[in-house]
Amino acid sequence: MKTLLKILAWLGLLIIALGLTLSFSSSSTWVNTGQLGSGVGYFAAMCLGALGAILAFIGGFITRPKYFWLGSIVVGVAYIASFYGYVFNFEPHMLGGVLLEVLPGLACIAAGIVILSLSKLR
Repeated sequence: MKTLLKILAWLGLLIIALGLTLSFSSSSTWVNTGQLGSGVGYFAAMCLGALGAILAFIGGFITRPKYFWLGSIVVGVAYIASFYGYVFNFEPHMLGGVLLEVLPGLACIAAGIVILSLSKLR
């Protein structure tokens, strides 16, 4: 059971990482053309990020695999960085949407820090 939860934790981070390609693609389109297009890449990345974060939290907090905290922080930072297209065309009314979309990345970073702290207590 413990091995299955470890696999689930790492699978969650993999799902988030796969969603990064969609978000980076949308950011690149936004920067290169000056238009968002459909913006479906950001939404899909957010959905994959939320699913992956839930799976990563379930497996990560229960089993606390070695170096999972580092993977969680790296994926969280990469996830937030993938929304760089918003920086170039940011308008104040977009703040709520931006915060909602980067929430899985922020949660991964926070979870990585908490898991590191809990691992040191063992």
